[in-house]
Amino acid sequence: MMSKKIAVCTAVVAACFAAPVMAEDVPNAVSPGIAAKLMVRGTLEGVQVTDLRSQRRNDVLVVQAEMYNTTAKDVRVYYRFRWTDAAGMQVGDGEVWKPLMILGKQSQLVKGTAYGPQAADFKIEMSAEPR
Repeated sequence: MMSKKIAVCTAVVAACFAAPVMAEDVPNAVSPGIAAKLMVRGTLEGVQVTDLRSQRRNDVLVVQAEMYNTTAKDVRVYYRFRWTDAAGMQVGDGEVWKPLMILGKQSQLVKGTAYGPQAADFKIEMSAEPR
């Protein structure tokens, strides 16, 4: 009976000192393949890229990414696409930062279209701030 009380007390104390999962602890992407396509500035405040698709339409690269806010608070995300040619050189003048509000526990789709047919690859540059 006494060992049962000690075990319960030990479990309660351990739960009190366990580190909570913070927004900084959330990985930026659900897979290494998606993470390789991201350039993250700072922390994403609990936002995670859960899906990433690309295809050529009319010989132009089109990308769609799904971002999910793992926290209960709203987060403002800033993103832009960086398009590169087959040699890794930047294509086009570069995009401006686009703001996106992702509500708590919600997901949003973003889409980017390359400047022309010379774009062969891409990266998504992202940053975030809590609302």
